[in-house]
Amino acid sequence: MRIFLISILLLSLNCSSAQKQHKRIFKRTEFINGSLYRELYDTIKTGSERMDIYFLKKHFYSPYYLPDQFIDKQNRNKTISIWRYPEDKKDFKQNWEHVNTYDSLGRVIRYTYSSCIICSTLPYDYSVTYNSNDQVILIQETVNPVTSFKFYYNSKGDIIKYEKYLGDKLALEIRLVS
Repeated sequence: MRIFLISILLLSLNCSSAQKQHKRIFKRTEFINGSLYRELYDTIKTGSERMDIYFLKKHFYSPYYLPDQFIDKQNRNKTISIWRYPEDKKDFKQNWEHVNTYDSLGRVIRYTYSSCIICSTLPYDYSVTYNSNDQVILIQETVNPVTSFKFYYNSKGDIIKYEKYLGDKLALEIRLVS
C-alpha cells in the first residue's frame, strides 16, 4: 500500500510540473523553378517555445545563416565586427569575420560573413527589414540578390507562414496548419 501511495504521489507531482505540450502541424511545400515539387506535413511537439525565426532554423534548418539575436539595444547605431580568432592576423586566408550592423533601435539591419580560403562556407551578406512590431518580415541577400526569406505572423507574434525565394521564384513555403 505504501509503494502504491508513493507511486501515485510521484506521478501527480510529475504531471503537475510537466510542461504542457502542443502538437503543431506544418505543411512544407517545395518548388523547383517555381513549379510544385512536393508537399510534406511535419508534426512538431512544442511547449512554451515561440514559433520565431530560430524555431524555423531549429526544426526546418531554414533560414540557416542568422545572427545570434536580431535586437540588441546596447548596440544602437553600431557596427560590430567579430573575428573567429581575434588574436590572429585579420586576413581571410585562415581567419574569418562576422559583422552585424544595427539601426537606431538596436535592430540588426545587415549581417555578413567573410568566409576564408580554407572555409567550407561561402560568404554571405543579408539585409533585414522589420514591421512596426519589430518582427523580421524580410531577409534578403544584398551582394548577389538571389535568396530572400519572407515571414508572416499571427496576432500572438508567432510565424504562421515562411517563404524562401530563389530569385523571383518561390522555392519553399512552410505554413502552420494547426
